[in-house]
Amino acid sequence: MSSAITLYEYLAYNVPSECQDILNRYDIPSAQNEQELTENLKAYVRVYRDEALEELAEIHPDKDLISQLAKASMPYKGKSESEYLNASGAMSRIELIEGQLRSGGEKQDTFTKSDMMLGLGVAVLTLSLLKQ
Repeated sequence: MSSAITLYEYLAYNVPSECQDILNRYDIPSAQNEQELTENLKAYVRVYRDEALEELAEIHPDKDLISQLAKASMPYKGKSESEYLNASGAMSRIELIEGQLRSGGEKQDTFTKSDMMLGLGVAVLTLSLLKQ
């Protein structure tokens, strides 16, 4: 059974040099391994709080994906005539983003609702972790 990974662990294992660069700016000693880096990130956030979380959000490896999903989940504001709610309650721009995410940038026609819900769930959880 797998255990949940924290934001600090995710960053320490996926972008260790970027994490250490941030910590170095605050005179936090270099970590010898990922576990130590994780603990240093936790201490950094405890001291610098929102400022620290904003800096960590900037180096998050999935920042662009989270940003796209967050924009796609925002309420419709009627910015252009090409953006409209269809019969399923989705907007045409969401469908375009879904297809691009699924195909790695190439246009594709299908993306299931469960895939979108999973993606939105990950985005909401990540954003809430970043805001805490």
